[in-house]
Amino acid sequence: MPSRPLRSNTSTKDFLFVQSTTELGGAEIVLLNLLAGSEELRRRSLVVSLGYGRGDLPRRLAGVGAEVVEMKAPRLRHFWRLVPTYRDLIGLAREAGVRALVANGTHPQAVAGLAARLTGLKSVFWVHSIYREPLLHNDAPDVVALLHRCDLALTVSRAAQEVLGRLRPSVATRLLYNGTPSREVTPDEARAARAELGAGEDDTLIGVFARLQRGKGQDLFIEAARQIAPERPRTRFVVVGGSEVAHEADFLEEMKHAAAAPELRGRLLLTGHRADVARLMAACDVVCHTSRAPESFGMVLIEAMVQARPVIATALGGPGEIIDSPDKGIVIPPDDAGALARAMLALIDDPARRHAMGAAGRAHAQARFSIDVMASTMIRYLDELLAGTGPEPRVTPRASTG
Repeated sequence: MPSRPLRSNTSTKDFLFVQSTTELGGAEIVLLNLLAGSEELRRRSLVVSLGYGRGDLPRRLAGVGAEVVEMKAPRLRHFWRLVPTYRDLIGLAREAGVRALVANGTHPQAVAGLAARLTGLKSVFWVHSIYREPLLHNDAPDVVALLHRCDLALTVSRAAQEVLGRLRPSVATRLLYNGTPSREVTPDEARAARAELGAGEDDTLIGVFARLQRGKGQDLFIEAARQIAPERPRTRFVVVGGSEVAHEADFLEEMKHAAAAPELRGRLLLTGHRADVARLMAACDVVCHTSRAPESFGMVLIEAMVQARPVIATALGGPGEIIDSPDKGIVIPPDDAGALARAMLALIDDPARRHAMGAAGRAHAQARFSIDVMASTMIRYLDELLAGTGPEPRVTPRASTG
C-alpha cells in the first residue's frame, strides 16, 4: 500500500497530472515532451506517478524540471486496496491547492475520475485512444474510465473525438493534437546514419518506424519492398523498431524470414529498437506508416516531417488528419501492399517531389504540431475550464452500452 507522499515544494499548483505507468509509451513520451518544452506548465503543474511498471519516467520527468510525486498503487482489479491511494492522491491535491486533475490516458482516468468526484475538483481526461463501439465492447478499465466523471476530454485527433462523442455525448471535448520537439540532425549525422544502414549517396532509402507488431503492418512494408526491389535496384529498406512482449516474438521471426527473400537479400535491414530515431529518419529519403487499424494520432509522421522527410501513410484515424493535402504526403488504403509499392515508386522516381513534399511537411509540422503550439493550446483549454468559459457539455441521452 502507498505511504503518504510528501512534497518538499510548498508552492500551489493549478493542475495535477495523474500518470499510471513508469514505462515510456506514446502517451508518456507526449507528456514528457510537453513538460520539457513548457516552463509555464512545469510551474503550474504537479505530476503523480502511480508506480505501475519498471520504467524510469518519473526520473525523466524530474530531469526536465517537473515536480513529481511517486506512489505505489495496487492493481485496479484489487479495488478494495485502492483506498489508501485515493486518500493520498486527494490529500496531495488539497495540499498543493490543485484545481484540476488531468488523467494522462485510460488507466489514470480510472483512478483520477473518482478522485475528482470525491473532491469536487475539475476532471480532465486526456484521451490517447480510439475506443470501440458500443461502450461495452471495450476492456473493463476502458469502460470504468469512460463512465467516470469528466468535465473536459482532450482528444488527440478528430477520429478519437468523434467516437468519444458518441460514447459519452454529454462530455465536453476539445481537440488537442500532439506536439513533438524539433530535434535538428546535421547533414553529417544523416550521412553517417545512411552509411550505417548500408545506403550509398545514390541510393533511395525507405524506412518504417514503429514497435514491431502485426497491427503496425511491417509485413506489408516488406512485401511492398519485395515487389519493387527488382525494378529499382538502387533502393534500400530499413525497419526500425523492436518487439516488447512474448507474442510479438513470432511476428519478429516472420519478418526475419520475409526479409531473407532473394529480392531483398542485402537490401533490407531490421534494426530492432533504436534510441536515435530522429537521426535514422533524417537518413531516409521516404518514411512510411503502415498501420492496419486506425491510429489515434500518428507521432511517427510528425517526427518524420520535422526532419523534412516525405511520408506515406494509411488513411485511417489521425494520420489522415495530419496529411491533410497531397503536397504533405501520400495516403493509401490499409492492408494494401500493392498500393504502398506504387506510392513508394512514385517517390523513388521523383526526387523533386520528395524534396517539395518534405519541405511542405516540415512547415506544416512546425506550424501545427510543435510543442509550443500544443502547450499553449492545452493551457488555454485548462484555463477556460477553470474560468467556466470553455465549451458547455451537450445535454443528450446517455449512449447505449449494449
